[in-house]
Amino acid sequence: MTRVTLTPADILRWALILAALAVTLFPFYWMVNTSLKPGPEVFQSPPTFFSANWSFDAYRVVFETRPIGRYLLNSLIVSVGATALSVVLSALAAYGFTRFFVRGAAAFVLFLLFTKMLPETLLIIPYFQIMASLGLVDTYLALILAYSSFALPFSVWMLIGFFRTIPRDIDEAAIIDGASRLQTFFKVILPLARPGLVAVALFTFIIAWNSYVWALVLTTDANMFVVSVGIANLVGEYRVQWNELMAASVIAALPVMILYGFLNRHLVSAITAGAVKA
Repeated sequence: MTRVTLTPADILRWALILAALAVTLFPFYWMVNTSLKPGPEVFQSPPTFFSANWSFDAYRVVFETRPIGRYLLNSLIVSVGATALSVVLSALAAYGFTRFFVRGAAAFVLFLLFTKMLPETLLIIPYFQIMASLGLVDTYLALILAYSSFALPFSVWMLIGFFRTIPRDIDEAAIIDGASRLQTFFKVILPLARPGLVAVALFTFIIAWNSYVWALVLTTDANMFVVSVGIANLVGEYRVQWNELMAASVIAALPVMILYGFLNRHLVSAITAGAVKA
């Protein structure tokens, strides 16, 4: 059996890693801890890091008193719709930028990244006016268009870097074999770009799932509230049931965490490819 010898530098490195991990995970642990406590214990001072009275009562109350299932369904519909739209449009745009000579393409890609620097709140009023004039307020389509439009710049940039790792010789070989340009794109290039597409899908899904401001502005009907707006409504005017609020937050966070746990390696590889090749 080989004995591993740790140098002082290794010990320091692992100590820093563990400290960073503890700082990262502690907020989520505290959220779960608070959600399992009874109401009076939440306000106990000093606070308890471990409780002998943990229970799932707060989760039961949330499901019984709030339409949390409806909120989750609305978030799922909007997030999946925005993800599908963003993946399709960004893939087509990135393929065009990497396979055809487009004058000013580099400047346009930089412009796309520049739009990500602008605060989204600048566009709330004009976007709301456009959606209201089209009669799309309180609809899934308004939220899908909003979320996908803000995910597109980074998605296109990410896929440009990923498509550049696929040799053009593959396109030429497919065309010589009789495939059209669209057939080459859908049957040859997209399967090879699957990790990048998965990364874009995950990126867009997380944006749509976690977004709050746009959902608050574009929905007034309680039946159209997404999970972020529904959780915000748990905050009362005179008091806040923190255990119920944290229980709802845990419920809302779990789908994204599970999805990210399965797909995070694709996100890292696609971002790395974009950083190296773009």
